[in-house]
Amino acid sequence: MSVAGDTKPRLIVADTAHVQRIAAAYRNVDCNRAWDEEVIEWHFCRRFNPWTRDAAPDEHSWIDEQEARRRYRTSGESLTLVPPVDVKTGIAPYYIVVTPREHPSFTVVQQVSPAFGVGAKASEIWWKSLGDGRLFSHIASVYEYGIYNPQLPPQVFQPVAKVQSHNNEDGTGWTNFVEFNPPSRMRADRDQVLVDEMYAAEPAWSEWDALV
Repeated sequence: MSVAGDTKPRLIVADTAHVQRIAAAYRNVDCNRAWDEEVIEWHFCRRFNPWTRDAAPDEHSWIDEQEARRRYRTSGESLTLVPPVDVKTGIAPYYIVVTPREHPSFTVVQQVSPAFGVGAKASEIWWKSLGDGRLFSHIASVYEYGIYNPQLPPQVFQPVAKVQSHNNEDGTGWTNFVEFNPPSRMRADRDQVLVDEMYAAEPAWSEWDALV
């Protein structure tokens, strides 16, 4: 494994404590999977705004299932899949951005709720379509936050750090360790990525929660 970074004195060190802290943040995402036991009533929009907890206005607003099905396999269209709001947190526990085509790709965005009705991106996984009914977890990001201040607008609650892993099917890849304030970055190249569990079948219509 080789490591490359900038020349600034403040770099994130990829030590065990840092990686464990990020991993713990990922494990502790409480998505309250109670809705998993029932058929999910999906909502569809072109683009979803997590801050307003609503579809983006005008041409990106909510659409019906018929229009969603049309967009689902039409290249160049936009489509987002949104499960019901969790009554305990006041937000959708995740949403899925579709890259429409004959075999779509999917970006799963999981959210945490530092306060009722406030959502923040906890993790993001891009399931890249391989064109044969299989998906591959090509890029995965985990976000770390500081302390939430309810006196400030929710939009101010932004991540302080991010760990982003790029994975290739041949077992190579790299991981970026990023801090935002003050900005710093470190990259670690990898050549022994365990890819066997990074594949998934393209989900059937309405069974997208299998990707979460």
